[in-house]
Amino acid sequence: MNKEFLNKVAWRAHYRLKEGTSTSFVYAPYLRIESITDKKGKAAATARLINEMKAAGRVMLLPFRICFVKADAAPVANSGRGARTKVAQMKAKFTKGEDSPYKIAAPFKVCTSIWRVSETRCFYYGTIGITQKVNVHPKDNGDLVIFHTANWKEVEVFIFKGLAKPNEDASLADALEYVEGCVIQG
Repeated sequence: MNKEFLNKVAWRAHYRLKEGTSTSFVYAPYLRIESITDKKGKAAATARLINEMKAAGRVMLLPFRICFVKADAAPVANSGRGARTKVAQMKAKFTKGEDSPYKIAAPFKVCTSIWRVSETRCFYYGTIGITQKVNVHPKDNGDLVIFHTANWKEVEVFIFKGLAKPNEDASLADALEYVEGCVIQG
């Protein structure tokens, strides 16, 4: 795959560990809002950030807050990729004001199991699962997600639309090469 194609299907966001927690990560521009204690003030500041992002042409795919939890926090099919040793799971839920193509149906959750990319120390991957309706397991939508982190205090998230299927290993290698270039260049 060429870099021009990957640029078209890639989405990138930076998350930081929320102070005083061990699993909750916040979208970096949202950190200043996270500390607002007044509910109305926080809602207004969130709405302003969303409007600023829309005006800049920035689409959010994941919620402003995501969690990384233990690998066994939810069942995953023990076949195919699910048979590999998982490192963690990412779980997130969209709030009322957030907008995303992934925000399809209540309860508005996205998730993925996370595996380490072989022979690397800082790269992990999964595929996006989206809730289709209440009380139904999330459905894999075929989007590849790569996480880059050295310490699980800051996580760079890259999502590649449609690259998880049908040839996952080839897509992962191409996407990883792209992500490494982004990480090195900053």
